[in-house]
Amino acid sequence: MNKEFMSASLKLTAVDPITEKKTTITLNDLTQDASETDVEAVRQALQTVIEEPIYRVQAVHTYEYA
Repeated sequence: MNKEFMSASLKLTAVDPITEKKTTITLNDLTQDASETDVEAVRQALQTVIEEPIYRVQAVHTYEYA
């Protein structure tokens, strides 16, 4: 069985500290092996335009097995 990379995305979750309302931003069509430095740079850049603090970043990779 072969494993083939199909797609990757980042899910960033921010939470309003007062209302506890969660906001999720998903960035699609990312590279397979994004470095931790690159992911942190994306988080920091988005934090400058999002009011609530981003508290979680998740990488989602999709593979196909054939």
